[in-house]
Amino acid sequence: MRLSTLIAALVSIVVVAACNQSPGPLHKTDRVAKAEASMAACKKRLGLDDIATPSGMVLDDPATRGQEMTPEMAGQLRLKVQCALELNELLSARRDAQ
Repeated sequence: MRLSTLIAALVSIVVVAACNQSPGPLHKTDRVAKAEASMAACKKRLGLDDIATPSGMVLDDPATRGQEMTPEMAGQLRLKVQCALELNELLSARRDAQ
């Protein structure tokens, strides 16, 4: 009886210790790589491979407000809307990797 209780306690401690490990730098770089691949796939799906990946999610950028819409600006806006999930994950992964 005591041995089985001791074994159960040891197994519980090992499981909790394994679950509480923080992801290392390799995990962070893997996350960034996966997010970049996902964003590239979204850009390809939309036919916007040549448009630079936006550096933020802000749709109404005060720096460009009032300017004439260029093809580059239109492509960036389209990426922000249609690839929002992929872009958000990429920006989050890059921020966490720093």
